[in-house]
Amino acid sequence: MSGKTASTTNNIAQVRRTVQQLRIEASIERIKVSKASADLMLYCEEHAKKDPLLMGIPASENPFKDKKTCILL
Repeated sequence: MSGKTASTTNNIAQVRRTVQQLRIEASIERIKVSKASADLMLYCEEHAKKDPLLMGIPASENPFKDKKTCILL
């Protein structure tokens, strides 16, 4: 009988943790996807000039550029 009691106690603890997590998730402020996507697009457009993946890195400022060429014999 004690095995059944331990199992019930574990189930109750698990359900309480689940309910607590659901309460936390329900309290999170949400915004519409259309608003979030518009904000994201605006942010990307505002910062596009600073993005090295879009604008590239000038050769003089590129720390990864080879210092000398490699010549194979």
